[in-house]
Amino acid sequence: MARSENSKPTKELILDAAFSFLEQPRYTSFSMNELAAKVGITKPAIYRHFASKDVLLDAMENRIVDNMSVFLKEISSSDRLIAKKSLAGLIDYFIKNPTHINYFIAQMSSTPNYEELLYKKLYERDVSFEKADNGNAYLESFRKDMCRFSQHVYCGMTIFYFVKVLERLRKCGKIKETPENFGGKIVNLMMEGLSGNTKENDAFHPGKISEERKKELIDLCQIEEKVFPEENRIFTALAAVIEKYKVPGVTVERIATELGMAKSSLYEYFENKNQMIKTLVNKELQLLQTIIIENSVEARDFTEYVYVLMVSELEYFTHRPSIIPICGWLLMGGEDISKSKIEDCEVEGEASPWEKRLPDRGTSPDLGFPYQADVITGWIKCLPLAFLVEAKGKNLSIEQRMEGFMHTIDYILNGIK
Repeated sequence: MARSENSKPTKELILDAAFSFLEQPRYTSFSMNELAAKVGITKPAIYRHFASKDVLLDAMENRIVDNMSVFLKEISSSDRLIAKKSLAGLIDYFIKNPTHINYFIAQMSSTPNYEELLYKKLYERDVSFEKADNGNAYLESFRKDMCRFSQHVYCGMTIFYFVKVLERLRKCGKIKETPENFGGKIVNLMMEGLSGNTKENDAFHPGKISEERKKELIDLCQIEEKVFPEENRIFTALAAVIEKYKVPGVTVERIATELGMAKSSLYEYFENKNQMIKTLVNKELQLLQTIIIENSVEARDFTEYVYVLMVSELEYFTHRPSIIPICGWLLMGGEDISKSKIEDCEVEGEASPWEKRLPDRGTSPDLGFPYQADVITGWIKCLPLAFLVEAKGKNLSIEQRMEGFMHTIDYILNGIK
């Protein structure tokens, strides 16, 4: 079998097989025995190509980064059209290689400051994000400059989100093929924002908002610690386990130990680990949605709703920091959407007043197909969490996080200039 698949070298077949364990957006642990069985060779034969599993994992990452660097060579071009084409090519690459984007979702969800490690690897391959880029100086400013940091998070999450939305809709049977120039359309949305991709009478078209009104909305979303509901102790225990053992090391036994109780006690309420965590997280996210709904009543238009949404999430996650790594865990543990679960694609929570005013189906911004409004609102909702997940290893102050959020809102509404 080692040479049967298009005459690929055995080393490449091993890497292909390793990526097959990432069909879902989680870093599924696999043994070298399982890998050998999938390739159709012996375990010692794998070690002739990769000295250890760590070497194999590094080779997987290098394959992706090598491919990414090809598309990102022109990312710092002063010609905006060339830079856009570079990003569009990267999106198309991820669409064709879903296991590769799943790898990055897993790494960024579980490895603090992973984006810095990725940048270093890209820089080694002559990828620069600005002209006259000095690698160390760029990284230093990236850690402190909230404009630059939020821009990276915004672009990365926008790419990941819409690639996964497309994959989800295809698996649900909502669309059959990738729309023409899908990558280019997402780049236009990302770079030009809602203002550059909608007309004045469109539902998502931004309006003007004064600095005074922004401050009013920010103050509206503030929640005093004493009135915020107490955190579930299982949440606290789970967050501690993730800190100690990372995401792959989460087990019911370790959660029970952290709680000082028997594992069987947890199984009295939940059938398994996934059900336990998803039930608890859903309860918490219902609290977040309640907060957003209450606050969004004060929004006068969609632009104000975006501010309320973003700041409400920041305030919520400030009071519930433990849910940030848990959401990363869920992201990696997402179940596949098969045709038998199409109905799961239709499940919606209670909508905010502004979401209820949006049309059932939209075509502006142009994604190449009609879509439900929650495709756009979902994009906006995921950006705060992405920012906070990436900021976790940087010890940002409340003021820095708020500054980063304000930059992100500006990118959503007006794009990157």
